[in-house]
Amino acid sequence: MRLIERLFARVTDPDDSIWVRASWWWLASSILALVAAAFYAGQWIGRPRLALVAAVVLMMWPFAHARMWVMRHLDRSLSMPAPIGVALAFVAALFDAAMIAQLLTARASYGRPFLDGDITGWIGPVWFSSHAMIFFALGLASPIRRVTRWIRSTRRRPRPVSRERRDFLRGAGQLGVGLPFAISLSGVETSYDFQVEEREIELANWPRSLDGLRVAHLSDIHVGGAMDLEKLTRVAELTNAAKVDLVLHTGDFLTHRMPGFDEPLYEALDRIRVEHGQWACLGNHDYDNPVRFVNRLKGCGVEALRNRMVALDIAGERVEIGGLDFAFYGRDRAERYALAIERWGPRSAAPRILLCHDPSAFATLPGGCADLVLSGHTHGGHVGVQLGSERALTVVGLLGIPDQGVFERGDMKLYVTRCVGFYGYPIRLGVPPEIAVLNLRRKA
Repeated sequence: MRLIERLFARVTDPDDSIWVRASWWWLASSILALVAAAFYAGQWIGRPRLALVAAVVLMMWPFAHARMWVMRHLDRSLSMPAPIGVALAFVAALFDAAMIAQLLTARASYGRPFLDGDITGWIGPVWFSSHAMIFFALGLASPIRRVTRWIRSTRRRPRPVSRERRDFLRGAGQLGVGLPFAISLSGVETSYDFQVEEREIELANWPRSLDGLRVAHLSDIHVGGAMDLEKLTRVAELTNAAKVDLVLHTGDFLTHRMPGFDEPLYEALDRIRVEHGQWACLGNHDYDNPVRFVNRLKGCGVEALRNRMVALDIAGERVEIGGLDFAFYGRDRAERYALAIERWGPRSAAPRILLCHDPSAFATLPGGCADLVLSGHTHGGHVGVQLGSERALTVVGLLGIPDQGVFERGDMKLYVTRCVGFYGYPIRLGVPPEIAVLNLRRKA
């Protein structure tokens, strides 16, 4: 009851303009409509329905919280006339509607030319990611305010706030409102700024005869939406121009859209020319119809390794390439990986590269099962500050998950690529995509 009373008090806050209250009611109605849609899309009973409803609440509540902060801040700091406030709320509601429509029709069986246009297709990602940044900024602002108040309370005489300082703080607050939207908009260009990054990776047991073997590592292409044939053709051209010996993919080729959405993927992959072939494992987004998908990949020259290993003859040396299916999280994940690798037989002296979509699995793999493990999945951390070509400051990395670059465990090394594409919201912010070219060297 107390929560309901607090919510009602917020809606009826006499300091709010009518357009601010109207925005609150619009957001509340949108959340209820999405919850109803989640119930409709889920099973009659069971976990799928509860998971969908929980996802809606976890996504939309912070979004609504950030929106109301923005609306109240603009209303009280600018004292906007009612017509301007109404126009602002109306435009925001239109963007909300576009974002929600994109979410609800992401796996529709019909075309969405208006929602997937060159400009309109970015409304949802930019709109959602900017609100997400505002929400997290508010979460950081609260403890900072408390510390600041405590420091002020320890002073004997509080300094009066001058008019100039008050005006400066008000202007800074207005700039802070617009900054997340500007940053998110800049992510549109970053998301498709494909870069070829050359890496030198030294491996303890790598044969001298293969010193300098060049491997292109591609991951998380996520075909669909704005990741169209033109952009995928660019990826293929850059890969060909790198003149590599083989191409290794670590999954998440797909993005689940309307029928035929994946056709550009096969056309682009078929354009890659490489002496020792293209090999792949599957990612968590590749399992809608894996049998059909594996056959389509094979038709364009990509061999999917589903818990199996192949041996290649490169410059007279045997090189083993293994691929693991994505293990959806569970307590037996390490056992499943160990069992799959055990079926390949005793480890020989031949060098081995292992394809495993999820880099967090590196810690659970059997020791010494490969010389080099390749992974994607994290999109390089997706949001962060890039510190050179091999390191970044990202939330994913701070959580202890390998986000990008080289990691070691005994004689095994893991390389996590920043990946080619991205999936869903938010768009890439500060972390550009990558076509990784790995020069494999024998450790001195």
